[in-house]
Amino acid sequence: MRLLIAMALATTTTALPAAADYWNYNDWHVSVERIDTGEDLRVTCYAHTGGDGAPVWALEVSNADAGPPTYFPAPRLIEFAPRHHRTTMKDQQTIEFQFDTGRLVYGEAVAYMNDDGLFQAESSPQPNSVLSMLMAMRRGSSVEARADNRHIATASLSGFTDAYGKMMDECGFSLAMN
Repeated sequence: MRLLIAMALATTTTALPAAADYWNYNDWHVSVERIDTGEDLRVTCYAHTGGDGAPVWALEVSNADAGPPTYFPAPRLIEFAPRHHRTTMKDQQTIEFQFDTGRLVYGEAVAYMNDDGLFQAESSPQPNSVLSMLMAMRRGSSVEARADNRHIATASLSGFTDAYGKMMDECGFSLAMN
């Protein structure tokens, strides 16, 4: 699973070997990568669930980002297709994120072939809905992604709030979502 997350979320520029930390919060996990560039320390923090063949639900923030209240990391649904298969999400397809609380948030998929020659697709909430989705993730216990009345993926939100808090804290940001 770590390899899948690393492939989905890894940065491509490394100056010196990176130090990484990893925490588990029920169904969510946090990984932190620290890279000393020689000029400064870059810290990239990830919160994620899924993997092992299932789509990955992930958030990413860096200590170089603006951070709340100006910027909130957008949750992403990342789907990898097995070799010679296509992803369920299609390019420019509307994705519905339905929460068990009844909240509905919309996003759009971007589908492409990755550097390994595999089909990959990602979807995030629309930019004006990021905070709304984060709040729904904090309040809900599960989220389902759907497109054209087809199920794409479901994720438990058990541990999300703690994972989000740890991710933000490790990258030096406030935990505020309001």
